[in-house]
Amino acid sequence: MKVVISDIARKAGVSSGTVSNAINNRKGISEQKRQAILKIAREMGYFDQREIKKTESQKIKFVVMNKQGNVVGDTPFFSELIRGIEMECSTLGYELVISHITLAPEEDPIEKIRPELADGLLLLGTELEKQDLAVFHHLEVPLVILDTVFNSQDFDFVAINNRDSAYEIVEKMIEKGHRDIGIINSTFQINNFRERKQGFIQAIQEHDLIHYEETEALVEPTLEGSYQDMKVYLESLSADQRPLPSAFFAVNDNIAIGAMKAIREVFPDHPLTIVGFDDIPLAEFCNPPLTTVKVDKVYLGRQAVRRLIEKITSEDEKHLKMLVATTIVERESIN
Repeated sequence: MKVVISDIARKAGVSSGTVSNAINNRKGISEQKRQAILKIAREMGYFDQREIKKTESQKIKFVVMNKQGNVVGDTPFFSELIRGIEMECSTLGYELVISHITLAPEEDPIEKIRPELADGLLLLGTELEKQDLAVFHHLEVPLVILDTVFNSQDFDFVAINNRDSAYEIVEKMIEKGHRDIGIINSTFQINNFRERKQGFIQAIQEHDLIHYEETEALVEPTLEGSYQDMKVYLESLSADQRPLPSAFFAVNDNIAIGAMKAIREVFPDHPLTIVGFDDIPLAEFCNPPLTTVKVDKVYLGRQAVRRLIEKITSEDEKHLKMLVATTIVERESIN
């Protein structure tokens, strides 16, 4: 019968967390207690089964799930995220298997994922909604969901602090003197974009400003799509003789850069203030260089792996929701 950490904890009369600290040589436990716990673990055969496990391949499966491929794709954001995941898996001795799955109606994703072939799952939740997670409630392997968070769901999440980050960069525009700020949003909505809009609205309201629905442009979340859709939006403003907001917050950098090109073409004499979110490499080299929210994608990926391995090794059944902070990179697109 497999010996787990909770078995050792019961025999030693301590918590599972204390056993995990002792086995993984962490701080917060006396050396005397550590040795007593290790002695019990050896007597119960815990380390013998771990050695047997090490002769097998320790695997983490990173499942990239998308519905329509509108946001998830071969972009700098996801390349850096995967790099962080790969680095941490390599450091901690786990083989990484990456699986790309497109959800189809009435299809069970568990059959395609085959979680039984891995020690734990990382699930990219960028394009997923709350109802999509129902099938993952009864997995028999540890699971961490990356790049989204739903407050009412009992899973482990590692995500960006979208709401506070959006609030901070919109507040920076307000501090620059802007009072009429528009938002450039995506026609394809994901949880991250909704949270960023919430942060935008909160900043507007808390500074006694008003958000008007007509100052929200909806565009496709690609460089070309945002350029074309923003151009249509701006031309409708011009035709209706409505004023252009003095500044725009875009929910990601691709949208900001495409929209920026459209604004320069349709309103060439309009002073341009626009900010984005993500700090993709192109943000530094567009014209003007884009002020944006910098997300440490590598750190995000590494933290997700660390939490998953913690769940694998300690059999921790509690759930954590980890929000990673961001920084603002100020460039010439804000004035």
